[in-house]
This record gives sequence, C-alpha cells and structure tokens, in this order.
Amino acid sequence: MTVTLERLLSWDPTALGGAADALAGRRQTLLALQDEMDDGAPPPGWGGPAAGAARRTHGRLLDGLGDVVAEVAAVVTALDDAAESLGAARADLDEVLGLARGQGYDVDVSTGAVVDPESVSDAGAAGERSILAAEIEDRIEQALRTAAHADAELAGLLDRAARGALDGGPDLAASAQDGADAGRRDLLAPPEEARPGDAAGWWAGLTDGERTRVLAEHPEWVGNLDGIPGGVRDEANRSLIDDYRAELEAEAARLREDLADNVFGSLFTDADDRLAEVEGKLAGLDAVEATLARGGRQLLVLDPHDGDQLLAAVAVGDVDAADHVAVFTPGLDTTVGASLRGYDADMAALAQRAADEAERYGTGGTVATVAWLAYRAPQLDGSVLDVLGDERTSVASAQLAQRGGADLAEFLRGINASREHDPHLTALGHSYGSTTTGYALAEPTGVDDAAVFGSPGLGTSDAGYLAVPEGNLYRVEAKGDPVADLGRFGIDPSHLEGVRGLSAEEAALTGDDGCTLYSESTGHSGYLDASSTSQHNLAAVVGGAGDRLVYDDGRGAGDVLSWPVPGTY
Repeated sequence: MTVTLERLLSWDPTALGGAADALAGRRQTLLALQDEMDDGAPPPGWGGPAAGAARRTHGRLLDGLGDVVAEVAAVVTALDDAAESLGAARADLDEVLGLARGQGYDVDVSTGAVVDPESVSDAGAAGERSILAAEIEDRIEQALRTAAHADAELAGLLDRAARGALDGGPDLAASAQDGADAGRRDLLAPPEEARPGDAAGWWAGLTDGERTRVLAEHPEWVGNLDGIPGGVRDEANRSLIDDYRAELEAEAARLREDLADNVFGSLFTDADDRLAEVEGKLAGLDAVEATLARGGRQLLVLDPHDGDQLLAAVAVGDVDAADHVAVFTPGLDTTVGASLRGYDADMAALAQRAADEAERYGTGGTVATVAWLAYRAPQLDGSVLDVLGDERTSVASAQLAQRGGADLAEFLRGINASREHDPHLTALGHSYGSTTTGYALAEPTGVDDAAVFGSPGLGTSDAGYLAVPEGNLYRVEAKGDPVADLGRFGIDPSHLEGVRGLSAEEAALTGDDGCTLYSESTGHSGYLDASSTSQHNLAAVVGGAGDRLVYDDGRGAGDVLSWPVPGTY
C-alpha cells in the first residue's frame, strides 16, 4: 500500500499502541500457564504405552503454546514499534507542515509539493526561502518514507504470524523473548545520496531506540551525513577512529612488507606512493585525536576513504546550539595532519573574540567555529606540475575548488537543516579556500555573511551570482599578499562590485573598555593573527557586530583588474 500525505494525516498511531497494550495483557495470561503446564506433566515414574502417549501429547501442547506465545510477543513488539515510528513520523510531519504555514508556503497534500507564493527580489533572501522550501519537501518525503517502512515491516510480521512462521518452545518465557526479538523491525537506512533535508527528516523519523541502535551498529551512516545534528555526528565519528586507525595500520604493514619483499623496491610499483598516503592519513588521525583532547570540540567530518587525503572538520563549540556559527575553509597545502591543530587554535581564538564582540556590541549569544578541512586542497611538492600540470589537482585549476565547493554547500545547508532554529551562519575562506567558498556560495546555502581573505578569486566576476544577502559579502587584503592580487578565478575581489573591503592595517578602536590598538597583518598568512585588525574584523562579522567593522578598500600597487578565466561564471 502506498503511503500518501493524505493517508498519513488520517492515521491514528495511538490506536496501534492501544492494540499492543491489549495484546500484551493476553501475552501475560499465556505466560502464566507455564506453571499449570509444568504441574500437568505426566509424573516421572509413570511407564508404559499410555505414559509415552501422554508425554507426547503434553509436549505437543506445550510446543504449540510456545508458538502462540512467540507469535503474540512478536505482534506486540511490532505494534509498539509501528506505533512509535508512525507517531514520530506524524509528529515530524505536523511540525514541518506548521513550519510551512508559518513561513507562507502552500503544501499540496495530494503530492507533497511545496509552493512559495511570495516573490522575493533580494537574492540572499530568495535563496534562503528556496532552501527552506526544499527542506520542507525533503522532510515530508522522509516522513512518508518512515511511515511506509513501518507499515511494510508491520504487515510483513503479521503475515509471518498468520502463516505460523514464528516458532516457540516449551519454555514460554524464552518463547516470548524470541518472539519479541523477531518482531523488532529492521533499521531504516538513510536514503541514498541524501540531501541535508532528507537526512534531517530521516533522523527525525527514527525512535529514540532506533537512534541508539544506529550509533551502536551503523555510526558510518551518520558521521559525515549533512543534516544530522553535530552532537550525533561527533559521537559517531569518535567511535570510528579506532576502526579507521586499525584499517590504515594494517594496510601500511602490508605495503611495507610488499616493498621489503620486492627485489626492485618501488621501481615497478606505486606501493611507496600509497604508503605515503596511508602514513599521511595516520598522521591526520593523530592530529584529530590531539585536537579533540583540547576539549569542547565536535568531530563533524572524518573520512579516510575519499581520495588520497584524510578529510576532517572540527568545531570549537556546539554547532547545534550556538547562536553564531562560522565555517572556515583553508587553502593550498592544507592537510589534516599538518594543519588541523593550527587552524583549530585559530578558530578557538576567533570564536572567543567573536563572542566578546557579540556580547559587547552585538546581539550577544554563543559562538561556534568550524575548521572545515573536508575537501582535497591542492598540494605543493616542489614540482612545476603543481602549477602547470594535471588540471584535476593543480593549484592553478578550479577543479578541486569546484568539487570542494559542492561539498561545502551541502555542509552549510546541513547546519541549518539539522537545527530547529537557524543560527547566524558565516562562511570564511582563505586563499584557495576562498575560491572553494565562492563556488559553494554560487548556490543557496543559508549563509548570512561571508568573508574571504587572501583570495585569488571567488570563481566569478559578478557578485550577483553569489547567494549572500546584499551588503554581507566581505574581503580582506593585506599588504604584500601576492595571492590576493592574482585574480586567477574570476576578477580580483578588490574590484568586484558588491564586495565590501575590510582593513588589515593597524587600527585603533574605542569601545566600552577604552581604546584598543589592533596590529597590521602583512603577507598571505597573517589574517588570523591574534589582536590583528584582520582578526578583529572577521570576529565582528562572525559575532554580528557590524558597527565594529573597520573598512578599507585594501588596494595597493599590486592590484590589477582581472577578467574572467575559464571555470568562472
């Protein structure tokens, strides 16, 4: 039977719970027969043909009673599970339909389609409405999927019970336990290629018991799934660290053995290259564990299987509850092993400064910052091929930024999709990471502010293509930063209309604690330096303290007007 929106809205899950309660009473009555059946067994000393017949008859009666107990127990469990699951699906559906009505969307109850009757001219606001509409559709779809799974599992179990396919035995209590185990339905896996709204809807439709089972039995389902709460992803990913380490160490040992046994060494094999990759991933796991040991962190991404680098993302603070959330994407030569600990320290300092700015000069609230090292950043190994070689991996190519941008967009959307109330969300990008951020922002992500620094381009020569609210796109360019003048991926952001320039020069700000002098940042790598004007500006953006921004066009002798290049729009 197809479960439609109209059908689910007409169902009463509590009726199933009532039936389960009534049947549970019958189960207890049957279990109480154990003593009577034991007392009615033929006496041990009785012999002869009549005694044998009596024992066989008694055994058949007890086995048959055990079958009935198993069937009843299985149906009780199945009814309880179905009632709980359908109740969760119905509650989530009621919530999402209320959200749709509250935001002015129309929902077609025959198809589940969401229509936005409002016409919004601002690109950022229109993008946010389109994201929310898609999330609502996804959550409706997953509520129906959850209900269909519960319906199918219950129907299947009832069919097995009706056909007498559930066996018990002479121990009625054991039969009841076996039946209850048989009645427990299979876990519903997340949908394939789930969007953040799909993942959020799937998770919302699981019962508390099923969520516990997912984390215990299938943490790989949720650790890297955008749209799942950060606390859940953290628990899942932490539980997988030892498994990943054992897997990588076993592969490293095998590769070392192969190289040692090969008389030609690595001459005719790529085992040495693969060994270096595996050792790099193990170093990445070391960095992840050292970073988590600092406390107050969430491990939001951990993936040793996607390509030649370990991918990871670590939050400082609680992305599920923070009022302000910032996601930082670094650039060239970034690896988890070599870079995570430093960027995590930068994000911790930025979060603290942003919280201070928000408390003193903004709307207040808590701050969480994420070091997102969850894409394959280009690497320099000293070869000219780093710049001029394979366009799939070269720092001069946009391909890695485009791929990473698609993943980053899903990650950003997932933060909002996983929460009941969206935070003030900021995207930060440095160097090649700013290009990756630009490609992410080419589609609606729910980002409220974006700031790039040391940027070789945002992948576009028209800021109108970026789904950021008007006036909320910023860039910082320090003196002596040649990368920020490249304009390699679209026009130099210093000349991109619609991007507001923030200062990296020395500045003095007067506040409620007197006058503070912030230092100048120079070159390509000093934008997050403590007590610098650049760090202050980024913190003010993250903390929503717009009145504290120090503006500067940042243009110097190195600025040249760059025109669009292939791979931009």
